[in-house]
Amino acid sequence: MNWDDLKIFLAIAEASSMRAAAKQLKVSHTTVSRRIDSLEEDLGVKLFDRRPDGYRLTDAGQELLPLALQTDDSLHAFGRSVAGRDSALEGQVCVTIPDALAVSLFMPLFLSFMDENPGIQIKVHDSLEIFDLSRREADVAIRFTNTPPEHLIGRCLGNMHQAAYATRDYVRVHRPDLEDSTARWIGWGMPEDRPGWIARSPFPHLGMGGHFNNILIQFDATRRGGGIGYFPCFLGDEDSELIRIGAPNPTLDVWLLSHRDLRAAARMRAFRQFILHHGKDIKASLEGDKGETIDPASL
Repeated sequence: MNWDDLKIFLAIAEASSMRAAAKQLKVSHTTVSRRIDSLEEDLGVKLFDRRPDGYRLTDAGQELLPLALQTDDSLHAFGRSVAGRDSALEGQVCVTIPDALAVSLFMPLFLSFMDENPGIQIKVHDSLEIFDLSRREADVAIRFTNTPPEHLIGRCLGNMHQAAYATRDYVRVHRPDLEDSTARWIGWGMPEDRPGWIARSPFPHLGMGGHFNNILIQFDATRRGGGIGYFPCFLGDEDSELIRIGAPNPTLDVWLLSHRDLRAAARMRAFRQFILHHGKDIKASLEGDKGETIDPASL
């Protein structure tokens, strides 16, 4: 029995779709179809019922599923164990991180780390998705969360604070502090009459102009004088085009997480130590200690 065929079996069982399994495994639909047919032929049984609403496990498939999952877990555990014994400062550190954190706060650190450790490459997945560190989908996760998974080890780097930002000229012209203000918020992706973050903001009387589902797009619109944005302080405080016009509010913690089996690997230990060495600076950026709040009425 080919282990790659078992991986395809597990992917279809999870997704109930051959197309979704192919996307997850980054192979063609034809490859998935051919490999699952080959596995069924080798075993002499049908593992899936092909239905209009998707793929459903047969009795034989249900019997194989826990065995395949156990084998999958064992192989991943072995891989982590071997990787954790690596004593060389070389190889790859795969980091999953939200894009806003990556491009503003952590990119200078990633580049400096690679300069200091030329044998180590950093591979970045800019994603809000929770990558499975147990299956080595990533080595390190930098995540917004107040409840990190118990099976991972890590350190809280600080709490992300958010505040209102705009260009100085926009604030001077539109005066968001006044009841008859002509200022507007740069909205998030889903239109709402009065979202909670506006109600809790320093300017709850202002309406929204436009809706953008990506924070970097919102940030660009705000920098161009399109309105007031509500951003993490690590993003807004570092931009010379913007001023902060409301007190920072705490939101989610930011955690540096990895699997305990990899803690002894030299490249992982070096990466964690490097990030934690800059911990005070990271915390100050996250919590708004590097910026100042300006009263719109003073402009």
